[in-house]
Amino acid sequence: MTSADQSPVRGADVIIIGGGVAGLSTAWQLKKRGLSVLVIERQQLGNGSSGRAAGLLGQLRGTKAATKMLMDGLQVVYDLEKQTGLEIFVQTGSIRIAETEERSQEIRRLVDMGRSIRFPIVDLEIDKLQERLPYMKVDDIIDACFCPTDGHIQPAELVQAYVKAGRAEGVQYITNCRVEKILVEGGKGVGVQTAQGEFRADFIVNSTGPWSYYLADLSGTSLPTAAIGHYYLTTRPTDKVHVGKRSPAVRNRHHRIYSRPESGGLIVGMYEAEPDEYNIEDLPHDFDMSLMKAARDNYNVALLIHQAQQRFPWINERTPMTITSGIMTFTPDGKPFCGKLPDVEGLYHCAGFSGHGIVQSPAIGTIMSDLITRGETEYNISEIEADRYFELPELRDRVEVKARCADMYGRYYGQIEGQSS
Repeated sequence: MTSADQSPVRGADVIIIGGGVAGLSTAWQLKKRGLSVLVIERQQLGNGSSGRAAGLLGQLRGTKAATKMLMDGLQVVYDLEKQTGLEIFVQTGSIRIAETEERSQEIRRLVDMGRSIRFPIVDLEIDKLQERLPYMKVDDIIDACFCPTDGHIQPAELVQAYVKAGRAEGVQYITNCRVEKILVEGGKGVGVQTAQGEFRADFIVNSTGPWSYYLADLSGTSLPTAAIGHYYLTTRPTDKVHVGKRSPAVRNRHHRIYSRPESGGLIVGMYEAEPDEYNIEDLPHDFDMSLMKAARDNYNVALLIHQAQQRFPWINERTPMTITSGIMTFTPDGKPFCGKLPDVEGLYHCAGFSGHGIVQSPAIGTIMSDLITRGETEYNISEIEADRYFELPELRDRVEVKARCADMYGRYYGQIEGQSS
């Protein structure tokens, strides 16, 4: 029997397609503003990219607008924790390290920008770095900085919190229900056709992660996102290596890796130069991302383990660990699409978070509810507007979109921030 809230409505003010964190956050915020909201998810809530995320929260970004969104989002998380009684955010602080002069300059620019907006960020001496992270190799590091208010958001707990808070407000959820078509009449989105029948709404939100371009196609429009594979490893706790719960997260862009503590072990993930790519339309209708398995002989898995070992020498092919694989939703510039496109009225898009959906979702829910209820938001969203590529015909071609998104993923950690690519 299909899982659903009791007596699901056949219509609502807003239908949100996709039960990941961005859609769940938007649903909660919209219901708080008095709109009736129905979330439709093809699997279980949080089963897609949200459930495969590492959840690192580094608030300081390349622009003040992006930094403000994350700082404000953290306050939303604190409010959710109070409301639901769940521990969502683990404040560990985060460290950036540099092994080359170029990377050192990158850190200097970041520190200067942070201080210009009074964001707490400090230089970190190498001997202090070893004290904070005794399990990490530091003899080749020439520069480091520390953001004490950073940490990580626990994905499962965030999903639970959104759903708990949403249900308390009256959001309805239908799971195991695949959307087959977005209904468009007279140039306006009016509902969706699903395996369980038709549902109508004044507004529709496409928040389907890797499926976002496919859902856009179902409405007769085009969204330039691509489905990109991602891997991270999680070591098991051992007597020889102690990773404390409050050990700082690390971003080591020279080796393209990030790390954070997890249940006494260490998560290490990587943005490799040549990622796996997926065509969502080729996946079976019942595809379940939570069941994805990574072969240990996969080239990118082997590369991940090798790069992890460069910074954490105790990690190798024989280290007890699990490998998590999932699918990210990338865009040509690594920034999400939030808002409407000109060709379909009433259809909003909220996708393309490029690996940051977990940490961006708290603020994104507010932004999307602003746009839907008021048509504007107090946030500067010029970098994430959904229609920013609408006039570029080359970004309606799937081959070109996939190539640009894969290139963006490959440069995500590879490029030097603050320099032209």
